[in-house]
Amino acid sequence: MITITNERLMVQIDPLGAQMHSIKRRGEDTEYLWQGDAQSWSRQAPVLFPFVGRLKDDHYDYEGRDFHQNQHGFARGREFKLVNQAADLAVFELESDEQTRTVYPFEFRLTITYALVEDQLVISYQVANPASEQVLRYALGAHPGFNVPLTAAGQFETATLTADPAKVYPQIPLVGPYSDLGHPKELDARRPIQLNHDLFDHDALVFAPYGADLSLTLTEPESGHGVTVLTSGNPFVGVWSQYPNTGNFLCIEPWWGLADGVDSDGQLTHKPAMNQLAPGGVANYQFSIRPF
Repeated sequence: MITITNERLMVQIDPLGAQMHSIKRRGEDTEYLWQGDAQSWSRQAPVLFPFVGRLKDDHYDYEGRDFHQNQHGFARGREFKLVNQAADLAVFELESDEQTRTVYPFEFRLTITYALVEDQLVISYQVANPASEQVLRYALGAHPGFNVPLTAAGQFETATLTADPAKVYPQIPLVGPYSDLGHPKELDARRPIQLNHDLFDHDALVFAPYGADLSLTLTEPESGHGVTVLTSGNPFVGVWSQYPNTGNFLCIEPWWGLADGVDSDGQLTHKPAMNQLAPGGVANYQFSIRPF
């Protein structure tokens, strides 16, 4: 594990998938990040690349070739290279290679930076297209899970999720694992949302701020502890917990992409919410986590 610290926080990152492993405030024992449980959800904070969500039948077609790809892409199972480290910063990199090209026929370089800035963990992504001619098509997302409850006094069902701005948001419903873009809903976040596991009986709640700033705060009222995920420019933010095999965690997931639509034809060029990067291009994305 790679550990970074400052006066406020201590964070550990696993080079396998470049995923967070632990988030704590300095001098305190409270673990904010879900530690994984094979009975509910074994992961902690996977990086979603080059796809967010599930492809129809786990396949896609590009330029007449058929490719198999599991949910959320392959980055979460790849070892990232640590390319820079300081006391309060760690930078990881994953590049295309022969193995990635068998399931994803694009050149890419994905760089992830974890930086501690006062009381926040700032996570930055840079996607680069080193190809000389081919346009890079990709999605990107974060999937951090947070412990609910955070303390022995708390309960999942008494925790709340508060949106800022507090308003009614467009919602992308899911049918099974697929996006139902033809039947958008509304997600009323004018007041704090009381957590219960039945909220996720149709998978994630997908906020669609479409590029507007959105902060989501998870609060355990018994202890006053919680975590705020601050997004900027995200088209989508997923909120998810396992159902029906419930676990004591909640994922707050900034996304730059979506699962295949319910009517997907499997053509990558028709896939909704994909990003495109010209040859030689670079794109940057960011969000932050503030535990309290």
